[in-house]
Amino acid sequence: MSRYSIAGLLCMALVAMSTRAANAQEFSATLSGFDELGALNAETGAILSPGSGSLRLHLDKDAAILTYKLTYSDLTTPVLQAHIHFGKIHVPGGIFVFLCTNLGNGPAGTPACPNPGGTVEGTLSAAGVLAVPAQNIPAGDFDAVIAILTSDSAYVNVHTNTFKAGEIRGQIRRSHGDDKQH
Repeated sequence: MSRYSIAGLLCMALVAMSTRAANAQEFSATLSGFDELGALNAETGAILSPGSGSLRLHLDKDAAILTYKLTYSDLTTPVLQAHIHFGKIHVPGGIFVFLCTNLGNGPAGTPACPNPGGTVEGTLSAAGVLAVPAQNIPAGDFDAVIAILTSDSAYVNVHTNTFKAGEIRGQIRRSHGDDKQH
């Protein structure tokens, strides 16, 4: 094999790897009570909550999966559930993905939320995407997940016994180093 053939193969491999990397994106959020609004029908914040948290997401567009790591602590009462919602900053929106629940109301395979704090990790696919008819999201539509995340239109929140509509919240943004910054 000539050195030109080897160089050509190396170039093709690099292009394939860079295309794959372009289809994977990292996102993150920092959660606090100050950012919480509450539900669509009962907007109330939890600004006095000492709770905090972080979310890290890895979106693989090719495989149509979203892996996550949610960590939280110092919440006022036990955690009920945590979700990703479709809504811009300071706007409430519908739940389209469960991260954890202690109520048994999530899609099959939804992990339990650690109490009183801790970390929960998981992987989501189209099977975990909930319908939000009022926001035009059909159940199982992973393309909606991609569109919502890449347009900075998602937030994460953690619901507790005291703050059933949400105690801490954070807007999900592309992590530094991705091609399009927020």
